[in-house]
Amino acid sequence: MQTSPLLTQLMEALRCLPGVGPKSAQRMAFTLLQRDRSGGMRLAQALTRAMAEIGHCADCRTFTEQEVCNICANPRRQEKRPDLRGGESCGHLRH
Repeated sequence: MQTSPLLTQLMEALRCLPGVGPKSAQRMAFTLLQRDRSGGMRLAQALTRAMAEIGHCADCRTFTEQEVCNICANPRRQEKRPDLRGGESCGHLRH
């Protein structure tokens, strides 16, 4: 069976994800095309927007849509270090 060029391109694109080999990529592509086209469109739109709008915080390098993330921009935050997310989420950093 000959695969369409667009289907091949989709499967190759899915393989860029960690742990996704040829068979997983094929299953994902077939699922999106056969059963969940609206989900595939939402995925495509979310990926396009995220890739265009999400970058790294200038201070801590976490993902953000702004130049400086909300944690680093908070004037009440007392700590500055690269692993802010871990400290913030477990309550170790004071606000």
